[in-house]
Amino acid sequence: MNRNTRIATLALFVAMAVALHWMESFIPRPAPFLRFGLANILTLCALYTFGGSWAIVVVIGRVVIGSALTGSIFSPMFAFSLGGGLAAAFTMWAMPKSLFSPIGVSVAGAAAHMSAQLAIALFLVAHVSLAHIIPVFLLVSVVTGVINGYCAMLIIHVMEMHQRHLLSS
Repeated sequence: MNRNTRIATLALFVAMAVALHWMESFIPRPAPFLRFGLANILTLCALYTFGGSWAIVVVIGRVVIGSALTGSIFSPMFAFSLGGGLAAAFTMWAMPKSLFSPIGVSVAGAAAHMSAQLAIALFLVAHVSLAHIIPVFLLVSVVTGVINGYCAMLIIHVMEMHQRHLLSS
């Protein structure tokens, strides 16, 4: 993939992640931290397509632009989103792709995301009773990680097929 195509694809990943982040803000949440994390699908796609540093760019772009659009930039929610997103991206980057499918990588990223958000909440609230919700939130992370990982796996497959088609033409 040439440089211009890479940059355009990365810009599309960021734009789609921002759109998903913004749309997800309209879905009612059963608890403050519980979201589907649909924008993380694009982080996974960037990770598998371009590598970890580009996935970090997608996370930062999504969080900054998405938070500006939803009016939560530099708020505690911004800190939760950025901290969780970066923890997820770095965790997914560190995982050996030869041993784990995008689903396994996504589950680890979702667990890291939730763990980082709970750590930030513990820091801000400073009350140990928050630790009681960790098992429930980690269970939700596994479920959303599987769903998002499967979606990312499908997108990555389609992108690879498209790339092969372009190269054979």
